[in-house]
Amino acid sequence: TGGSGFAPAVPAPATRLGGAAARRENRLAAEGTGLVRFGGRLCRVADDLMPRDIVQANLELVAEALEDAGIAYQVLRDPGPRHRVITGAENRAAAIDALAAAFADRPVYADRMRPGGRPGRTTLVAELTGDTDIAGLRIFQPVVSASRTLSYGAAYGCDLEFWTEAPDSGDLVPLRRTLIGDTVPRAVLADTGRVTVGARAYPSVAALDRTLVADLTFPIDVVYTWVDGDDPAWRARRDEAFAAMGRPPVEAAGSEARFRSRDELRYSLRSLEMFAPWIRMIHLVTDRQVPAWLDTGHPKIRVVDHSEIFGDRGRLPSFNSHAIESQIHHIEGLSEHFLYFNDDVFLGTPVGPDRFFHPSGATKYFVSPTSVALTPVGADDDFNFAAGKNNRVLIEEAFGHTLTHAFLHAPHPLRRDVLTDLTNAFPEAVARTATAQVRSHTDISVPSSLHHYYAHFTGRGVPGDISCAYVNVGDASQHPRLTQILTQRRHEVICLNDTHHGDLSAEEQSQIVFGFLEGYFPIPGSFEKGSKRNQRLRRS
Repeated sequence: TGGSGFAPAVPAPATRLGGAAARRENRLAAEGTGLVRFGGRLCRVADDLMPRDIVQANLELVAEALEDAGIAYQVLRDPGPRHRVITGAENRAAAIDALAAAFADRPVYADRMRPGGRPGRTTLVAELTGDTDIAGLRIFQPVVSASRTLSYGAAYGCDLEFWTEAPDSGDLVPLRRTLIGDTVPRAVLADTGRVTVGARAYPSVAALDRTLVADLTFPIDVVYTWVDGDDPAWRARRDEAFAAMGRPPVEAAGSEARFRSRDELRYSLRSLEMFAPWIRMIHLVTDRQVPAWLDTGHPKIRVVDHSEIFGDRGRLPSFNSHAIESQIHHIEGLSEHFLYFNDDVFLGTPVGPDRFFHPSGATKYFVSPTSVALTPVGADDDFNFAAGKNNRVLIEEAFGHTLTHAFLHAPHPLRRDVLTDLTNAFPEAVARTATAQVRSHTDISVPSSLHHYYAHFTGRGVPGDISCAYVNVGDASQHPRLTQILTQRRHEVICLNDTHHGDLSAEEQSQIVFGFLEGYFPIPGSFEKGSKRNQRLRRS
């Protein structure tokens, strides 16, 4: 777009099938409707399916084929993104024959899996034979969006494993490690339970239906702070406040970049629906604003006005993100554990709650390589670094330790009790920040920094790891990374930030952001008025 170096891209094609499999593919392509060739496979086209829909559908494919053939199986609980279906090696030939017959006329594929769970050669399921060297199969029906920028393949398949018996112990040997070890006593599988996936129940391993030590059992919400900088009423309030302070309408503290809305919120919400369906509730904090496309009647979203969280504290209207963030723990009904998102932050892959919290309730924080200079606050400091330095003073006074680094531009795992305690510990600093209507060199940054250090020193926060891609969309030299990020789809978190130091116009940046986000998240979510998923929700 505009010679920026970013171009929406799709993954490289997979190896094409040959021989009988290729001929069968050609026949299916000629006979089938709604099928396209993409990435070397025949795919269904769908613009209303999320990852959990795909993994559920692939589980159903496998389960129905086995049940129709009378083959016993169990769904094995696993922390990964795919479902694991297990059966004995003695059922291998019958299971493969059943799958081949069930999908003789459908473009369903299988990766032959080696011991260790490593995928091997891919073929149509209909072309499989009962080879004794097949340790397992990853079954999937490929799906692609109409835009061809989102595809669901083997990564969202269903693993069917043929477990063998260890000659020395008689224990069963899985393809890869399970939640209870590298081997499983046969007696463990003798007790069959039931697990519900979607609207259907499946036989499970009862021993793993319990609440395990690593399970998170507490609810987790998400909080966004959002502003529509194009809203005339909001602009009038801002200009009036700036005039009362004797400030010009636009300056670094209140720069247009911080208030610009490119519909990032829409795509950030799509990323939550795609990759974190375990989120309980989403709280959208705004100043008397609601996105026109947002279904405020959605059961998992609530719009929260600034007046609710500030109460009699601070000063409204506020155009200071540090001030607004300092009050988010006052949201009524907010869960004790929650994630704070900026609307320029997106999930890029499926993630579980354990990426952000420990089962004990401790939060995880993600330290950035960006350092906070060991110098006093200066007039030339960016406001985020000034806040970091002010945080450092508080932590030094309270705990005798000096902070040196900021945190990644990622979701911030937070606890309400930590936020309450630090507010009580540093009342003057929090009150001063809440009262500043625009960002100031005296601010502190509560949820994005101070919380994490305070949680650390009070035994409620620990270091964590997350794969995070950061791109300054105002810097044209960084745009080629967007193509790489879109093609590889391997980062757990993506941040598209723009600063007042950018070298591109606002219009050029908007084009880049829209092209990338629409490519990465092309499926309208259930939060969006009139979308297929929204209509389905309304009918349910």
